[in-house]
Amino acid sequence: MLEVRQLSQRFGTFTAVDRVSFTVTAGQIVGLLGPNGAGKTTLLSMLVGLLPPTSGSILLNGEELQRVPSRKKAFFGFVPDSQDVVDHLTGLEYLQFLRHIYRLSEEQWNLVGDYLALLRLEEKAHHLLETYSHGQRKKLQVIAALLHQPRLLLLDEPLSGLDPEMTILVKRLLRRLRERGVGVLISTHDLLMAQDLCDEVILLHQGQVVAQGAQQALLEHYGVANLEEAFLQALGLAQQEKELDRVLARF
Repeated sequence: MLEVRQLSQRFGTFTAVDRVSFTVTAGQIVGLLGPNGAGKTTLLSMLVGLLPPTSGSILLNGEELQRVPSRKKAFFGFVPDSQDVVDHLTGLEYLQFLRHIYRLSEEQWNLVGDYLALLRLEEKAHHLLETYSHGQRKKLQVIAALLHQPRLLLLDEPLSGLDPEMTILVKRLLRRLRERGVGVLISTHDLLMAQDLCDEVILLHQGQVVAQGAQQALLEHYGVANLEEAFLQALGLAQQEKELDRVLARF
């Protein structure tokens, strides 16, 4: 569904993403993990066409992304990390705006009520978006990404701001979509969520892939019990325990 080949992004002398390669296939959830400044958001911006790459290529269903007609980009749905929405619209008006952009069929649009009910937004849908909380905006963004029934989802911190009930629900939703053959790429800081959901993970540090593969293979490679420990090993942060002891020695 998605193939990334030697993708790089440079801003002057600074390299934000450095020769990154990976794939996302049908029915697979891939986690993109890394600390702040690792290049995750820059990478996603290139994947959705907001930022042209300096070098490398992005293939969407075998076609170069830059050559894919705009209408075919409805193949994927995107949930950004930002909370940017059109504040002077109501939630329902915002979704109606997207309905026209995606040219949704009547059958697809009829699902909007089900999504709003599922994510507990039925009443809030008639309020202006400027009144929405962080979590409510995130839920609306999830609905917006799903309305046109994409076969690929690109998600930047999709659980950010959600309460425990909605976190559990969205995770179950993603598992169900995987069962239906949807490919999912999740960029996140939440290692527990990634361990719970992802079939494969990509560890990004300073714009480069430092480790990638199936979770179990990575745990065996680093000789650790969980993804958090593998993350520390891969990024060379295993000495943190000693640093903590030193900093807190006189606390």
